[in-house]
Amino acid sequence: MGEMTPYLKFKNVLTGYRQYRLLEAAFDAGVFEHVGAGPVTAETLCRKVGWDLAFGTRALSALCVLGFLEETPHGIRVSEGGALFFGADAPHPMAGTLAFEKRLYDSWALLGKTLEQGERVYAASEKSEAEYKKDLAQYIEAMDEAARIRAAELWQVVRPDNGQGLFVELGFGSGAYSLAFLERHPGWRGSLADLDDVVGIFGETKASHSAFDRVTLSCVNLLEESWDLAACEGANLLLLSNLVHCQGDEETLGIVRRAAGLLAQGGTLVVHDFYRDRGEAGGLYDLHMMLNTYNGKVYTTGEMRAMVEAAGLVFAGDLALPSGSCAVLARKCEP
Repeated sequence: MGEMTPYLKFKNVLTGYRQYRLLEAAFDAGVFEHVGAGPVTAETLCRKVGWDLAFGTRALSALCVLGFLEETPHGIRVSEGGALFFGADAPHPMAGTLAFEKRLYDSWALLGKTLEQGERVYAASEKSEAEYKKDLAQYIEAMDEAARIRAAELWQVVRPDNGQGLFVELGFGSGAYSLAFLERHPGWRGSLADLDDVVGIFGETKASHSAFDRVTLSCVNLLEESWDLAACEGANLLLLSNLVHCQGDEETLGIVRRAAGLLAQGGTLVVHDFYRDRGEAGGLYDLHMMLNTYNGKVYTTGEMRAMVEAAGLVFAGDLALPSGSCAVLARKCEP
């Protein structure tokens, strides 16, 4: 691959939907499931997934060009790169992410109208209790798939000074970041807090994890102005991950202030998220929040620094991660 020229970058942006649509069609048809351990001939694979042989063979060839499949003398198999994300033994399965991403197209189709009106236009339809719980579980599954990759990146660069302590995560979602931290640091205990339904899903899906018995769970609505989180007080390391982008300035500052109040002296607050001044991912995610939340936004690292300092903490730097997110660090120092 040659240098990323301005035109090549423009072309990749312009035609990126083609790659996604091909991957979506292959996933929906069950291509990766039917390939399995492979190899399998194009004729057999097209028959199994219900594709026309001539057209389907061309699509399979394109999937090989993208690097998800590869051709061998005996047929087609999942490539080494594709095996990271697809198949029964994939270390980073992305089925939930693909299923969830499909639901976001409708909101992005309204970007122009949203920019004209200056307020959120897209609104999800009313859901029954059963539909809400199903959607929440699918959302958490999709977030978990990405979080497991980013958690490894985060804890590679954010390391505690001591071999034991209290780790706290507020708005923990799937719990991927917390469990990854506790797995790395067996001398630490964890205290996690989120909405009731999220806590319930975590208890159902993660009870067999090796670190689960070191976790205390609390239910809280983080947007409320007071929290009853005695189990989270005295945190040596407190994580807010992919949380601050969900609401506007006033609510976010309130969360940061209350989180700072849970820290022990010398404790560290980690605000891990996308940031607008740290690459393309942050800028695009800001628009994603514009379209899919009522007042969510992506901050700059400077804006987050101002918030942690307003909460009485000392800014300790920021760390960019390989997959596009960034961690802002702040400490609670002696007055």
